[in-house]
Amino acid sequence: MVVNAIAHETNSIVLDISPNFIDGKYPGGKKKDDELIATVMLVAKEYQPSIIYIDEAEKVWPAKKKGKKGKKKKDPSAPSRIKKTLAKWKAKFIDDGTRVTIIGCTSEPDAGSKKEFKKFFDKALYFPFPDYSTRRLMWKSFIEEKGGLLKPEFPLSTLAHISHGYSAGSIRIACEKVLTSYRLKQMRIRPLTVQEFIGPLSLYYSTMQDQY
Repeated sequence: MVVNAIAHETNSIVLDISPNFIDGKYPGGKKKDDELIATVMLVAKEYQPSIIYIDEAEKVWPAKKKGKKGKKKKDPSAPSRIKKTLAKWKAKFIDDGTRVTIIGCTSEPDAGSKKEFKKFFDKALYFPFPDYSTRRLMWKSFIEEKGGLLKPEFPLSTLAHISHGYSAGSIRIACEKVLTSYRLKQMRIRPLTVQEFIGPLSLYYSTMQDQY
């Protein structure tokens, strides 16, 4: 959501190279990784201002696991495969005069390498998880934005309570998963229920109070 807001305010295009987005694309080792990042950088520079977006950044720059000795064979399909290539092309293409911004997001910063985060990114910003009132408003806004109809008795407060620790993005995606075109057609005869949103929401990472 933050990335969308930045893109809107700066009139930028967004190029998404998040792990779940590039999974299975450009397989074939280092040469293909280079081709992927080079293509993204060239497009970003040609159509600047632009944003290169990396969600789940902890998977691209993972923290080293303690207690494991010896060299482990690298998985050529792992998200971290683009790490070195990305650093190389960033140094080559992006400078103070380039209107290209690389934004990485993570809800699990401890799972990533703080050292590598600091080395690659110029700034780090912390966004707290939404509080109860904000979550309640988000559920209402996202549901209505997707065309959902909420009856006066619909328990938005319940959704706000069970989504404690979830990010705004997770709440939005849960709404999108539920409110398909097929479900919207049934809205008049089968009103929305809280249970429909619990399943999709539970698929996403939740942070407990003592973790933030």
